[in-house]
Amino acid sequence: MNTPPNISVYSNVPLDLVLIDKRNRHKGISFGKVRDICAQYGIEYEEGPYSTRFYAPKTRLQMFVDKLHFSRSDYTEEPF
Repeated sequence: MNTPPNISVYSNVPLDLVLIDKRNRHKGISFGKVRDICAQYGIEYEEGPYSTRFYAPKTRLQMFVDKLHFSRSDYTEEPF
């Protein structure tokens, strides 16, 4: 069985930041702390001087990126 390759996204969100859903219909729902969301979905991370690299197989990372997106947190596929 082949393990899917990891992909990465970069963000400068603090690991203890609580992500809050900012969509109109779901406004105010808490997703939890960034580090807890990573543990829930098996997302690994490496803290750097300017941003944190989050990495996992695409399907798991997509769920994390959705939470970043819905909470209006910045992220990119390129390091900064």
